[in-house]
Amino acid sequence: MDLMAPPDKWTPLVVRYPRSIRRIGMLLTGLALLLAITGTRAADTSMLVGSWWDAQGQRVADDQALERLRDAPVILLGEVHDSQVIHRRQIELIEALNGPFVLALEQLDRGDDGQIAHLNEGEFQNGRARAQAGGFDFDGWGWGHYGPLFDWATERRVPLWPLNLSREKAMAVAKADGTGWRDVMDSDALAWIDAMAPKLSLPDEHQRALVDVLEQSHCQEIPPAMSRRMVRAQVARDVLMAEAIMAARDAYPSHRIVAVMGNQHVRLDRGVGYWLARAAEKERPEVTSIAMVPINHLSGSPDPDGAYDLRLIMPEVTRDNPCASTPADESAT
Repeated sequence: MDLMAPPDKWTPLVVRYPRSIRRIGMLLTGLALLLAITGTRAADTSMLVGSWWDAQGQRVADDQALERLRDAPVILLGEVHDSQVIHRRQIELIEALNGPFVLALEQLDRGDDGQIAHLNEGEFQNGRARAQAGGFDFDGWGWGHYGPLFDWATERRVPLWPLNLSREKAMAVAKADGTGWRDVMDSDALAWIDAMAPKLSLPDEHQRALVDVLEQSHCQEIPPAMSRRMVRAQVARDVLMAEAIMAARDAYPSHRIVAVMGNQHVRLDRGVGYWLARAAEKERPEVTSIAMVPINHLSGSPDPDGAYDLRLIMPEVTRDNPCASTPADESAT
């Protein structure tokens, strides 16, 4: 079932945008990283790095967790984007799976069928060449973080499947309740946005929760209208990634789908898992969602909140507090 089928052609949008759209674009660029920062707390020494926890907040043995992954036809594999340790552990987990699989990536924007065929049928000397062919943003995502994953997949000839909504389309969806933006869009893009934007909402409780996370990640400094637009862009990405995963299953029916994306996206209650359930027209498709959570992002054992099937506790990720004010004597130096 297509949730919100876009036009057949994924035509690139015009590059020129009004100032308000450019502002949203800058906010969207930093959203993934800021969402990872939100909720960071002091580490709880009762938690162990490397431990697994289930949806009921109970500790799970390593072999039991791995067995669940081996039985899952679709795995949503969460991450904190700038953690080298998490990226290395992702490869280890993928290597432990049985049978053929497709590696679906938030880090590649969806294109047409020709893009996907080239990624999986072309000859590439290394992962970097393959990432470039897929339109990977080397500066935005960071080759140091994702290079090993592309190299690994290329060496083993693992099929790749782009998942993400482009930044340009996300900005357009975010602005879809305003005026002026239509003048810079082509007809295919307008038809796609008009079909999608009115439907981009979650149940009230989860919609409010996502707005709260977004506003916290921006230090409570963005106006409500802007936060609503950015939430709509976030939901649009989740919808499109869910649809892309369903398309990957259709294209590779004998393969497991492993989808790598941020922890917020792999949520079952308001992320890609929620939209996959709708796409499958049942409460839950055969999906296992994993959050790879730095230990200092938790204040205790994980709550039974229904967000993930499994959480894997990872080493700390520390950053400067983006909401901390700069002391006057330091700002002058």
